[in-house]
Amino acid sequence: MTQRKVDILVSLGLICWLRLATASALDLSHLQMNLAGNGSIMLASSSSPDAYNITVNLTESPSLITCPSLSNADSLTQTELIARLTDSCRYDRLEPPTTLSDSGDSDPVDVYARFYIYVLKNLDSSDLQFMVQGLLQFRYVDPRLAFTNYAPSRKQPVMGQAILRQSLWVPHIFLANEQSSTVLGTNEKDMLTTIYPDGTVLISTRIQATLYCWMNFQKFPFDEQKCTTILESWMYNTSVLQLHWEVTNPVSFDSQLQLTEYNLIGSLYNESIVVSDEISMSHGALEGNYSTLSFTVLLTREVGYYVIDYFLPSIMIVTISWVTFWLQADQTPARTTLGCTTLLSFITLSLSQENNLSKVSYVTMSEVWFLVCTIFIFGSLVEFAFVNTIWRRNNNLELKKRTTKYIVKSTFVPNLKRNRRGYNRSQSTMSTTSLDKGCGANNTVITIETPIIIGNGGLSRENSSVSLAESEMGSASTANLTDSEKEKPAQTFATMTPKEVSLWIDRKMRFVFPLAFILFNALFWTLVYCL
Repeated sequence: MTQRKVDILVSLGLICWLRLATASALDLSHLQMNLAGNGSIMLASSSSPDAYNITVNLTESPSLITCPSLSNADSLTQTELIARLTDSCRYDRLEPPTTLSDSGDSDPVDVYARFYIYVLKNLDSSDLQFMVQGLLQFRYVDPRLAFTNYAPSRKQPVMGQAILRQSLWVPHIFLANEQSSTVLGTNEKDMLTTIYPDGTVLISTRIQATLYCWMNFQKFPFDEQKCTTILESWMYNTSVLQLHWEVTNPVSFDSQLQLTEYNLIGSLYNESIVVSDEISMSHGALEGNYSTLSFTVLLTREVGYYVIDYFLPSIMIVTISWVTFWLQADQTPARTTLGCTTLLSFITLSLSQENNLSKVSYVTMSEVWFLVCTIFIFGSLVEFAFVNTIWRRNNNLELKKRTTKYIVKSTFVPNLKRNRRGYNRSQSTMSTTSLDKGCGANNTVITIETPIIIGNGGLSRENSSVSLAESEMGSASTANLTDSEKEKPAQTFATMTPKEVSLWIDRKMRFVFPLAFILFNALFWTLVYCL
């Protein structure tokens, strides 16, 4: 038996003992009272054991053991009222409050939740987590704690902190995606329990929790994140307890809430069921369907910091790398120093930005930007190496026409074709020379130069005579040349020196690189803001 029952039995025994002694005028010193373990009291006389032997069996009278009365509940203090309401004869804190339906089955306890968020910060891209501070409230009805019938004049709820909560049944609800959490408070934890006259229990807890947030960085730093907080019932499945969001303002934010890197767009909340079984053991050794609440905050990243600290400097570095096109191809130290300096500076800038981002398997928009900009800077170095190689050539470049098409074709096409063309041209020159020599061997050309006479009439040359053979041969050769030109026109060539080719390439690159970079920017920013 418990100590309380023992005290009741002793008190009743003493009452019976005194009444018996008074009625029989017996000497109290000769009476003995024995307390039996089966809940009975035996009175006997020590002088004459057979004279008086009375046994009072209290177990046969349960009405003698009663719960503390609530008839005067209006005059009780809050502590006395809660002590009598939660007495073991009325209340079992290990049992959830159950209500019977019309069919006689027990209905699950409906627990309504509300979350008021004070602070939302430390959305860390490297650790995929964020920190939240807020007031978490749970509301449910426990009919065993209703005191409106006992104390109709009591209109104010009973309020208490940890001591009151320890004497009540409370739902065990946890944050499923938490890394760490704590209840805020200085001297005592900020946990408030309120009991209303109709039996409604409101539990308010001010918590701080670090939660995981599975972020998506494909459009970083122009991304939008969705960070979710999940509340689940730990001990009781849906047949005993069900979670619901409050109808009005289930998730709200403080009006002074400010974020450093993100803008808060809004929030979404949802109610669902999670299954715990042998495969996905999420609730210890307990299997079944468990009620779940979740709310998601919608965030968009502020890009001002990244535009000022990364995108604008990278555009300037790429633009500075184009200065090499205005330097002459033989200025190797200047162009090499400029190209290497811009490349190393840009790599340092890109690494400082990538260190703030978690290592992911997919390609982000920032990586695309830095990769293409690196290609532009590297391309200016390759262009310098190419024009410097051409600058140091010895042979001139023979072209059909002095246009971009033929300059590029003649620069990149191997020299074999050009040598063959030069060979044919030299062969034709040699043939003509041989023909002239042959003609000179067979014919005698007499040229008589007469002195130039300067007189009043101007320059005049005296009459001179040439041989008939020379005149006829000249007429014949002129006629033959005219006929050959009419049959096949002569092929003319333009010649450019290696220095001219290098300067021509640099002039073209002054427009090609900026134009290509502008096209890339148009495509990049279109993908960022239109997809």
